[in-house]
Amino acid sequence: MAASCGLWPVRVHITEGGKNLKITDIICYKTDGLFYVKVETDEGVSGFGESSPMRPDVLAQIMTTVVKPQVIGMDPFDGELIEERVMRKNYKISGQMLASTFSGLEIALWDLKGRYLKQRVYNLLGGLYRNRIPLYASSMSRDLTHEEEADKVRDAISRLGVKAVKIKVGPRYGTGLPVDLADDEKKVKAAREAIGPDCRLMIDGNSSYTYIQAVQLFERIKQYDIHHFEEPCPYFDIETYVKLAHTLPVPIHVGEQDWNLFTFRDFISRGACHLYAADPVKCGGLSSAKRAAALCRAFGIHYVPHNTTRGVGFAAALHLAASSPECSSYYEYNIEKSTTRERYLKEPFRVENGYIVVPEGHGLGIELDEEKMEATLDVVR
Repeated sequence: MAASCGLWPVRVHITEGGKNLKITDIICYKTDGLFYVKVETDEGVSGFGESSPMRPDVLAQIMTTVVKPQVIGMDPFDGELIEERVMRKNYKISGQMLASTFSGLEIALWDLKGRYLKQRVYNLLGGLYRNRIPLYASSMSRDLTHEEEADKVRDAISRLGVKAVKIKVGPRYGTGLPVDLADDEKKVKAAREAIGPDCRLMIDGNSSYTYIQAVQLFERIKQYDIHHFEEPCPYFDIETYVKLAHTLPVPIHVGEQDWNLFTFRDFISRGACHLYAADPVKCGGLSSAKRAAALCRAFGIHYVPHNTTRGVGFAAALHLAASSPECSSYYEYNIEKSTTRERYLKEPFRVENGYIVVPEGHGLGIELDEEKMEATLDVVR
């Protein structure tokens, strides 16, 4: 086809989509607390992704009956078209489970494309902005005594060299338990005394409190210098978050449950938070997370991609943070002893003096032990 640039004709070559590389299979690996996705192609190149593993059995059903039939035979480079076929075509069942399922596929496509092109995923997402990311040690427990919790975060500081920690407060949303603000205060006090005045302390309510309870708790603990207050109230209640963000003199952190671009827009544009945390394994993958990051840039807030997996999803979030200027705060590092995901990594992530080093191999930069996965995980084809 000839096109004129004003002086002489220019020959433009048009390549039909889908002619170079085709998706031939999607394989799921699952167990309690883990859901990995492998995408295979007709040229033998494959990639791995991860979905948030709240209900692996349901994720496998959605992947095999809803997602897979839409994408077999498609070109893995047609990311926007694949997303449209899965998410928009199935809009009547849209929600967190469909988005989480698609996240695993979408991340696997980025890994696959990086391996095919012999490029790191961060190069495909915009290029390297930072190659080391500061961590905070994240305690996931609510069943320890205050003394045990204090010892746990103190040990993390010693082992990892981090300069920030996060603990849980409240009973967690949906438990039906009443809140005990006095006990929460004691827990925060014990953590602050354990880590000293120079380490930053964050708290995570996991939707535990009403608006007034969140305000009352902060009044009790403000002397302990809280760096951010994560998800204090039910995660979907934007009106409450608007009030909190304009009432409490502490950064409000929310977004890990969100999966819809319009939810991203409303929380960020209405000033309902100071840090936003769309999670690549929940929100629809890396492309969706990049959209959240762009909104954060437009409204002048930090984007902090949530991820606690220490596996494939963690690697994806690291490449996102590596390529996004908006990811300018501490990144969450799960300090629980569970090695469900790490046991399948051939090489562990590198933590140096409180920073994590972005993996440097092609794709997501990590290698999985597929033989071990085949032997120990449920495989769904």
